[in-house]
Amino acid sequence: MTPSQQVVPVPVAARFDLKVNQTQTDWYLWREADSIETASAAVGQNDIWRRVRGNEYNYRRVFHNDQRVVDYTSGEIKTRHAEPDWSKLASVISPQLLRELKRGASKTLFGEKAVRYTGKLGGQTVDLWWLEKSQLPASLQMARTGQRMTLTLKELHSTAPAAWPRATEERIADYGLIDAADFGDMESDPFVARILRQDGHSHSH
Repeated sequence: MTPSQQVVPVPVAARFDLKVNQTQTDWYLWREADSIETASAAVGQNDIWRRVRGNEYNYRRVFHNDQRVVDYTSGEIKTRHAEPDWSKLASVISPQLLRELKRGASKTLFGEKAVRYTGKLGGQTVDLWWLEKSQLPASLQMARTGQRMTLTLKELHSTAPAAWPRATEERIADYGLIDAADFGDMESDPFVARILRQDGHSHSH
């Protein structure tokens, strides 16, 4: 049996400790059947993907510090060729990649079976403890020359605590809403200019 026998991940809410080099933050994931939301406490940003049907998705980016919301329609996502790898969104690391790593010992973490995987992916050394039922990393370390990323699961729930920083409609009701299709007409807006600059640097998003 392959590690991801097309397992449909169960709905979960997870809080991770994310450390990139010397920067540390809380990072959240809310996973439901057709929506995945993440939040970075340090950046003050939420990303929300919704599967409309088949390979069609809507994407919403919420910038709390700017009180702005950017919406990408399924048509806009297709135009940008920005369709997501849904399994990677849902599980942080794509379950398909487990096949390229060496399966090792197992132990119980968060009340379920966790399996260790090690190896190299795209020039990065990977050390992963994988929760088989939840389809999430209990811990993930990725390192390449001069760079280290560590993701450590701190809390796992079937329903998220109310205090977690989800971008609810109520919370973002007063934020300015921008349709990404209008970016071209808004380049003089400092916020839009900054987002376009960021996207230019991370177009693999």
